[in-house]
Amino acid sequence: MKALFILAIAIWSTSIFGQTPINKKNGLLIDSNKGLESDTIIKVVYENQESKLNKPAAFFINGKFVNETLIRTLNPTQIERINVVSNSIQIDSIIYYGSIQIETKINYTIKPISLTDLKNKYTNIKSKSVVFMIDGSIINGDYEKYMVDESNLLTIIVDKIENTKENIHLGLIKILTKSEENIKRSKIINIRGSEMSLTK
Repeated sequence: MKALFILAIAIWSTSIFGQTPINKKNGLLIDSNKGLESDTIIKVVYENQESKLNKPAAFFINGKFVNETLIRTLNPTQIERINVVSNSIQIDSIIYYGSIQIETKINYTIKPISLTDLKNKYTNIKSKSVVFMIDGSIINGDYEKYMVDESNLLTIIVDKIENTKENIHLGLIKILTKSEENIKRSKIINIRGSEMSLTK
């Protein structure tokens, strides 16, 4: 079930890029589909977050309509089943092109909280403009409406982005969820540049 949930989210939120075949001859790696000239060109990609989901789906958790942003921080191990319905529906004058219905395990209690409320509750930079990151990804959106599952948050790191020349003075709030990878990393400490794992 965890693998299915991760796959569904991956298809919904990302694009898959193929890799070109690479040959190895005499200790050299040779990419048969690329010339040396193309490797020296820097590619600049402008991502339009709004166009990623031009036909949005409605999300329901245990029968309740929720903001799609909440799905990102759900604990995938607590998902019982996912049902995808292709019929279009209208909610609050917005047309959704299908719906994704998620049922969680009985013992899983979701605690929705907006990023703005989270900032006010857990940090001391309430009046400062901030940028949010969740598991390494910058969040573009209305922080008043962007919901996360408070019960599945592992760490909140408060930092800052400073550039006097560009007149940039922002708070940076990095949120880590209780993913298996984040929990594993939290048990590792750095000693003089080397990693040491703390295990019981």
